[in-house]
Amino acid sequence: MRSGRLRAAGAALLLALALAGCGVRVETPPPQVPAADAVEQARQAAARTADDLHAAARAAREALTGDAALDDVLRTVETAAEEHRTALGGVWEPWPGAGPDATAHPGEDAAAPAPTAPAAGPGDVLDLLQEAAAAAHTDALAHDGDLGRLLAALAVSRTYLAQDLGAALGTQAVLLPAAPLPVPDRLDPDTSRALDAARYALEVVAARTAGEVRAAAVARAGHLQEVASAVAPEEDRREVAYDITAAREAGERDLAALAELDVVRAYVALLGTADTGREDVLAAAVHAAGEARRWGATLPPLPGLS
Repeated sequence: MRSGRLRAAGAALLLALALAGCGVRVETPPPQVPAADAVEQARQAAARTADDLHAAARAAREALTGDAALDDVLRTVETAAEEHRTALGGVWEPWPGAGPDATAHPGEDAAAPAPTAPAAGPGDVLDLLQEAAAAAHTDALAHDGDLGRLLAALAVSRTYLAQDLGAALGTQAVLLPAAPLPVPDRLDPDTSRALDAARYALEVVAARTAGEVRAAAVARAGHLQEVASAVAPEEDRREVAYDITAAREAGERDLAALAELDVVRAYVALLGTADTGREDVLAAAVHAAGEARRWGATLPPLPGLS
């Protein structure tokens, strides 16, 4: 019996060596792509959209001739999309060259294919911007935390990039909902204080101006005071006055613009924690960004975060 077992073992060894000599290898299963949760799916979708926007804006700009104003807007879209993609962490690929159409692992030595920019005109970029703004808006309402804040900033940025591109093309873009925040039943102390500081800055603007500028500042300051007053008395951290020395040196319109950018920041931050009234908060962030632009501000690529 012992000699039989040895012969069997020897035969198995010889077979293994023969197979090795012929270059035959035991197959190993291909690597599995990890399943993405809802947060990662939203992040990845937003990153792909930013990537598409960047490529489309670049392609449209490179094909453009003789329109400096349109070139400037497309360049701004391209730059903003690149910053959006970076803030989102880029497009994740499980291996080089992987993508939505990949069906198998290409092997360790596979090289990523050279990216090809899509053929796109300014109108295509506008369509993509409007779709991207709507997608970011929907996802921002569905996610809180850091991702919710980032998606809200993307929504604000994309809708006003679309507005500028539409104006350069002589058409009107479809913008996201924008409206002042309805006075809530209760407001957290951090948001209350931030809005109250903006209210104070706008009252300073009103005191130093006249006519329509003063009227606009007074109306906006009054609304912000109402919203900021929705804080619980025991949590109220508002102050009688706030230090605006550095901002004041920029001039009244610049001071008002900076105040509105602070309002955008407060509402985007609130979207990270708010579980009710999220549509109203996001609409208020879009509205405040529009107010900042009316005072002369240029929105950063990530309004409310930068």
